[in-house]
Amino acid sequence: MRYDEFKSSFLAALRDSGLLMIGPPPNEEVLDLRTADRTVTVYVEPAGRDIGAPFHISGKISWRWDALQAARTTTTEDDMLTELFGREDARSRETARPRVRVDIELRAGLEYGKSIAMPSRAAWFEWRREAVGRLQTVERLVDENAMRDLPDEELAVLAWLGEPEMEITCNEAGDLLLKSVSVSAFQMVGVPRTWDDPDRQPDDDSYPQLSAMFLRVKAALHAWREVMDHLA
Repeated sequence: MRYDEFKSSFLAALRDSGLLMIGPPPNEEVLDLRTADRTVTVYVEPAGRDIGAPFHISGKISWRWDALQAARTTTTEDDMLTELFGREDARSRETARPRVRVDIELRAGLEYGKSIAMPSRAAWFEWRREAVGRLQTVERLVDENAMRDLPDEELAVLAWLGEPEMEITCNEAGDLLLKSVSVSAFQMVGVPRTWDDPDRQPDDDSYPQLSAMFLRVKAALHAWREVMDHLA
């Protein structure tokens, strides 16, 4: 699967999920002229955007297709092995299915230039307990199968959910004011390899993984909006 094919699958899964998009997707598509990496970013929001007032709830989803992945998928997996090891040695080589890291950020922010008084410690405690609890167990932001066994008793991390972070300012009186709260995560999505041999078992398509990811983001955005009541 090449870059344009993965991007098409990504955008198709996004549309089919019913997630509300902020502007036409992709919102950003950047080519790094130094590294030749390509990055795609979309912005989404939950239905009923004013329900979480005074916070505006939004999500950012992005992924990077690096130059190595582009070189690998320019031709088939067989040709790539031949280029690296020669025709004879390539026959005995096995490859692992490549994966693309999709980064996810949920954000609750106030209008530009606005802030509110820092919530109490008790409010933060209740907010964190509900916010993290729901994103980890109820409206899961990442796949529950986050770890995968590898040879030699090693583990691969296929998904991750970080700790909430906040943006604060300090006014002239020395008061701390809250501007935004966010949480970040990532999901590794498998990319099918292309082989010369038509009889070879193909890899699973990326679409089901992407579709399931977007449905989780949709549910997580709803939960993220609801838990802001503790801070507002």
